[in-house]
Amino acid sequence: MSFKSIPVLDLGEAFDSNTKSQFLEDLRDALINVGFLLLTNFGGIGPNSKDFAEIKEQAIEFFELPDDVKERCEMIHSPHFLGYTRLGNEVTAKKADWREQIDLATELPAPGPGEPIYRQIEGPNLWPDPKYIPKFRPCVTQFINKMTLLSTVFRSLVCEAIGLLPDGFDSYLKPNQQCKMKIIAYPEHSENDVNEGAAKPGQGVGPHRDSDLLTYIFQASDHQGCLQVQNFQGQWISVDNLPGSVVVNVGQTLEAISDGVCKATIHRVLSPEAHSGIRLSIPFFQTIDLDTHKSIISGIPTQILRKRDIRDKLLKDWGSDVGFQYTPDLERHPVGYAVFRNRIKSHQDVAARWYPEILKEVLNEF
Repeated sequence: MSFKSIPVLDLGEAFDSNTKSQFLEDLRDALINVGFLLLTNFGGIGPNSKDFAEIKEQAIEFFELPDDVKERCEMIHSPHFLGYTRLGNEVTAKKADWREQIDLATELPAPGPGEPIYRQIEGPNLWPDPKYIPKFRPCVTQFINKMTLLSTVFRSLVCEAIGLLPDGFDSYLKPNQQCKMKIIAYPEHSENDVNEGAAKPGQGVGPHRDSDLLTYIFQASDHQGCLQVQNFQGQWISVDNLPGSVVVNVGQTLEAISDGVCKATIHRVLSPEAHSGIRLSIPFFQTIDLDTHKSIISGIPTQILRKRDIRDKLLKDWGSDVGFQYTPDLERHPVGYAVFRNRIKSHQDVAARWYPEILKEVLNEF
C-alpha cells in the first residue's frame, strides 16, 4: 500500500544523539516513499514565530494594495520571471491556476551578455513601491535569509538520510546561490466564479511536480485540505496545516541527482471552499547551480538503492503519473535548461514578450 498520510518530523530530534538515528530513518522513508513531510520544532534554526507572523502580515498588505500598484511590479516586465502575477495568469497541467502571487528571490544582478539563455531565470527582483508598503522588502529579504539557513541545515540531513556525507550536495551549489519564493493568495471557490479553463472544483494549482531541489511551504492561513499529494495508487492525500510547521517536499532536481532515490511527488492545490476566505501560502524553493551538468551523485549505499527499486516496482504496477513537464536530464543539458523551460510553459505571457521563439518550441512539445 502507498502512503495514506504525510509524516511529521521534529527537527530537534536530529540534534539529539538519542534520537538522531530514528530521525534519519523516518526522514529516509519520507524521502523515498512519500516525497513530502511536515517539519516542526526548528530549534532556533531559520524563521521563528515572529518571522512567520511578519511575513504573513506583509502578504496580507501586499494583496490589499490597489491593482495599479501591484501591476507596476508585474512579472511581464521581468525577463527573469520575477514579480507579480495576476489572478489566473499562470498555467499548470494546461489549465489556469486560480491564484495571484508575487515571485521573489535572493537579490542577484542580471546575467551578462553572451551567457546561456537559461541563466535569465536569475536576476533582480521587481519590488512593489515602498511608498505603499515600506516594510515589504526588508521583511522578505530577512525571510529569504532565514529560510536559506534552515534549508542549508536540512539539506545536510537529507544527505545523511540517504547514506551520504553531510556535504554530499555542496558541489551542486555555487556561492550566493539564488533561492526563490512566492507569496500566494488563493481566492475561495464559488460555482459563480468566472474561472475559465481551470479545473473544477477550483484549480488553485494543477497537478505537478516541483522543479527545484527541495520546497519549504509556510501555510499562512488556517485552511485544511487544500494542499493535496497524490500517492502512488493515484489517491489524493490532504496535507495537514499544522501550527508551527513547514511542509517540505522533494523537487525533480533532487530526484535526478539522487538517482531517483528521493521522490518528487505529484501534488496540487484546490481553491478554498466558499465562505472560508483567501488561502495564503508562502513556498520557498531551494535551488542548485543552473550550470550543473553532472550525472547522478555517487556513493548512495546499495541497501538504500534497493528501497528505491522496491518503490519503483510498485509505481510501475500502479501507473500513477502527471501531465507533461520538463525533467532534468543532466547527461544532455544543465539543470537550468529544464527549469527555464518549465517557467516558459507556466508563464506564457512573460515568455511571449521576452522569449517568443522558445515559447513556440515549448508549446509544440507539450
